[in-house]
Amino acid sequence: MNKLFIRRLAILCLPLISLCLAPTAMAEVDELFKQYLQGHYQLVGKAIDSDASYTGKMSIYEQGGELKVHREIEGVSIQGTATIEPVLNGDAKVLRIRFQQQERDIEASCLWRGDLDNYARISCYLYHPGEDTENPGLEALFHLRQH
Repeated sequence: MNKLFIRRLAILCLPLISLCLAPTAMAEVDELFKQYLQGHYQLVGKAIDSDASYTGKMSIYEQGGELKVHREIEGVSIQGTATIEPVLNGDAKVLRIRFQQQERDIEASCLWRGDLDNYARISCYLYHPGEDTENPGLEALFHLRQH
């Protein structure tokens, strides 16, 4: 066969093959993110609609194939869920944490990057879903090497 024909065929077929494999590849990437984000963290935060600050600890772990969170702040223990979700039309991903505090739903949209030791460093905006706020909560999570 003609080399030029083979090149053109490859150029035409590669995007189609990529589209077929994309969901599988994205699921694998999400699984890697889930593994990377699991751990125990020191938490420093600012409350929603307030300037009050707080500290505590948070663990991110997998249970039954889903990410869960356990928050311990000022002696109060709270359980929640976490998911990796696409944003910006799928161009980026966030860690979305959901929990209840004082009988109110709270959602956190979090970004992560690696620190100098290759552990996740996580920063979050906290808000009440479906409600507008001009003063969202803020949290920064720093990986603890020992729990």
